[in-house]
Amino acid sequence: MKEFTIDAGTDPSINTNEQLKELEINIGNQLPSDYKDFLKIYGGCYLESKKTTDEVEYDVCYKPIEKDLWMGKDDDTQLLEDFYGLANDHSSLQKVIDTYSDRFPRNIIPIASSSAGGNEICMDIDNEKILFWDHE
Repeated sequence: MKEFTIDAGTDPSINTNEQLKELEINIGNQLPSDYKDFLKIYGGCYLESKKTTDEVEYDVCYKPIEKDLWMGKDDDTQLLEDFYGLANDHSSLQKVIDTYSDRFPRNIIPIASSSAGGNEICMDIDNEKILFWDHE
């Protein structure tokens, strides 16, 4: 993460412990403790690349295990846009969980957005696995 800045931080006016308790009640499940720690520290966050000495910018990308049907022949990465958090704004974890509640089982929650068009990075809470959801 040294190459990237994290435009983040939990709003100090938010009682993160109370928000997490309420979120867990709403989803009917406990979140993994390391994910709760992440939410307390970073809240909703947007990752930005730092410019290197030669002024080249890099996006924050990941390589899925299975290639997406829409990925180009020579493109094997996806862009990670931002992580959802506890604030009541556009990156609200609770709002995005509510948005997808009719499409995901209760143990799967979206935790970050991936590339344009509504793809999501999700967490399987029961198995503590990270999943990719293609909206197509």
